[in-house]
Amino acid sequence: MIMLEELKQSIQLYSIQFPSENVESLQPLYESLSPHITSRTNLPGHVTTSAVIVDKNDRVLHIKHKILKKWLLPGGHCEDTDHSLIDASLREATEETGIPSSCLIQIQGKNVPIDIDLHRIPHNSKKGEPEHWHADFRFVFRLDSTQEIMLQEEEVTDYTWLSFEEMPMRQLKIKLTDFIGKIRKSL
Repeated sequence: MIMLEELKQSIQLYSIQFPSENVESLQPLYESLSPHITSRTNLPGHVTTSAVIVDKNDRVLHIKHKILKKWLLPGGHCEDTDHSLIDASLREATEETGIPSSCLIQIQGKNVPIDIDLHRIPHNSKKGEPEHWHADFRFVFRLDSTQEIMLQEEEVTDYTWLSFEEMPMRQLKIKLTDFIGKIRKSL
């Protein structure tokens, strides 16, 4: 189970790493912080995680979500068995893509997401879920080997590797371009 203290620490580290981030956009998350914020049943919204998987050519893995019919990062809901936000992110990436977590190296500081994206999720009558929001904690990983992608067909219909410029997530692509540039300069 992901502890509330870890979430608070992750948000604090994120705000230090990205001081120009619009704090107001995360207001629903701040207002809803509770021990149950990672539970899918927590409404009006809850925390999810995603893995930003970057290959050796600086392309990011995207999956086509079956229900939302959008290109997204591998990720999803936290589960009671997840011990940390990173664990949840890695578990979801492995489930949706078949990439073993042992092939993913975290390249951002421990517990520091590269992005926290708060977005609306539409009503889903099949799952009995009303419209709500997700606060998606996104963590960056470098894929350290060539891996065959094996999609979780219940949730994912396709995958693609997109350059930072091709990514549909504007704010994330700006952060990734800057972040990867800084890593290269330090090598």
